[in-house]
Amino acid sequence: MHPIQLDTNLEGPLALNDNAFELCRDFLPPDGALLFTQVSRYLDYSAVMAKKPGYQAGDVLRLILPFLKSAGLTNDRLTEYCREHISLVPKAEDTYRFLHSLDSPIFAISAGYRQFAQAVAARLGLAPERLYCTELDLDRYKISEAESEELRGVMGKIVAAPAIELPPEAKSLDDLASEVQEAIHLLDTIFQDTIPQMDIGRIYQETTIMGGPEKAKALEDSLAQTNLNLTNVMYVGDSLTDVPALEKVRAGGGGVALSFNGNHHAIGAAEIIVVADTAWPVALLAAVFQHWGKEGVEELAQSTRPGASRYLVLPEAMIEPIAMGLQGGTFNLYHPSTSRREDVLRDSEAMRRRLRGDAIAALG
Repeated sequence: MHPIQLDTNLEGPLALNDNAFELCRDFLPPDGALLFTQVSRYLDYSAVMAKKPGYQAGDVLRLILPFLKSAGLTNDRLTEYCREHISLVPKAEDTYRFLHSLDSPIFAISAGYRQFAQAVAARLGLAPERLYCTELDLDRYKISEAESEELRGVMGKIVAAPAIELPPEAKSLDDLASEVQEAIHLLDTIFQDTIPQMDIGRIYQETTIMGGPEKAKALEDSLAQTNLNLTNVMYVGDSLTDVPALEKVRAGGGGVALSFNGNHHAIGAAEIIVVADTAWPVALLAAVFQHWGKEGVEELAQSTRPGASRYLVLPEAMIEPIAMGLQGGTFNLYHPSTSRREDVLRDSEAMRRRLRGDAIAALG
């Protein structure tokens, strides 16, 4: 057997939530969802298109913190909210009971706040010491009523600004509509000047989001803990924050870089693409990876008749729960060498919308 390690993003492959989006929606009514969407798209422009220094994938979770603090969010309220608002991927609990039986290390690497990551990890039996996430202590920060009032005004300006739309063909600021350019300039002023000059602005300097490059570092650290290497790891991601980790596994050669209901960022970085309405395909691919290595996973993904693949010869004790778990669900498996990217992306994004809703599915 091939020793393996599973490293997985949390929101997407394990939970249907976008916890930060939901916090804005529920603690900053009536425009919190719009605030998050605007700031998220501003980050897509700043981190991906413009590649501005100081911005990376996932930083929307940092930029929204002053607004959440102004709404009275505390550590206790955040912890309670997270425990009460978990929506797992269908059959995730059964899937992870099976994965634990493989006796292989499992790590979760999440851009999300620790309060939410720990709540999900507890539901799935993931060890707290194998959890990488964004550390957040809201109670360290005080905010005056004057700053809270100013932030309410700033929020009003952000949600009243033209919607930030980033067409796929756009390569620079000049390619965007004039009203979108104006909105981006407004948010530049807000997030580079206005909020950093407030007392609460220090939360920006003191919060590091576990996204993008930080996920790749966490992947390396997890392998150092287990004394395994990139040829042993299956990394499961679904979003822009996972791209550096997926690319690292892909460059390593022998591991499996897997997109699970991913957006176009994750699909572009992955080697194996799963579109499914339950978590069980991850169990199947992990079992195949453990018994047959990457070659088995790739042949399965490339086969026109997956059920006939010799790499599905697994111990009977594994076949029965996997087969029962997959029964009645949707499971499409793709390999970039044998699939049209447009078809794969269309299928994956449709499943994201079906499971997570349009608003969350559209986020980076």
